[in-house]
Amino acid sequence: MDFISIERFQSLATEGKLLSLSWWKNEDAILQWKNNILHSKAQQEGKKSIFDFYKISIVKLERCYEFTSTHT
Repeated sequence: MDFISIERFQSLATEGKLLSLSWWKNEDAILQWKNNILHSKAQQEGKKSIFDFYKISIVKLERCYEFTSTHT
């Protein structure tokens, strides 16, 4: 699979709310991950014992702006 990276964030406003942001090479890589048997088993376990709700959104990045401070 062409997985690039993942970052996870926890909400400061809503206890227990998490965001996982993953980067993939292309849409085919996402479909391979979605159809992976080990991932499917983990997803089913998560539905049973971890999450009350989750949502998956697949988006294409149009632009990315970045700032890095030169102050030390």
